[in-house]
Amino acid sequence: MKVLASEVIQTLKDASFKSEEFKIGKTTLKKADGTGFKPALDFLKQAIQESPIAEAVINVNKSVVIKIQSNIINLPLLYPGPVEKLTEAEKEYDVNIYAVIEAEKINSSHLRIDQIGTAEDLISANSDLQANFKDWMAEQFDRLDHPDKDQKDNEE
Repeated sequence: MKVLASEVIQTLKDASFKSEEFKIGKTTLKKADGTGFKPALDFLKQAIQESPIAEAVINVNKSVVIKIQSNIINLPLLYPGPVEKLTEAEKEYDVNIYAVIEAEKINSSHLRIDQIGTAEDLISANSDLQANFKDWMAEQFDRLDHPDKDQKDNEE
């Protein structure tokens, strides 16, 4: 799936993308079969077929929010300015799927974003995207549960 950067930028500036919130706890998200986050992925899959930019917001608890977003660049949807600066308005870009975590203890910026697949992966229910998201979440929860580990790893 491709989209013009100018369309994405306008969508972000207008905040006219679909967004839905889900309350899903850590234990449910960590289910081995991946069914815990299925409602969020299902919503995003449906939403991007209507409009390429969308997000599913997973409220894990008061201090941790995970977002699954579609975008053309690895920046949260709240930043249309940098997207505009880093893309060419009349160029088509692939729509990718990004996992975003917002948590005070995740790192010094309190935010991490990583690509977990493409829009095509999501639409075709590619199991790699689900596995990537599951692995990504496990890594982020490990960082939150063991913040000193990252510090030690960085010192070595």
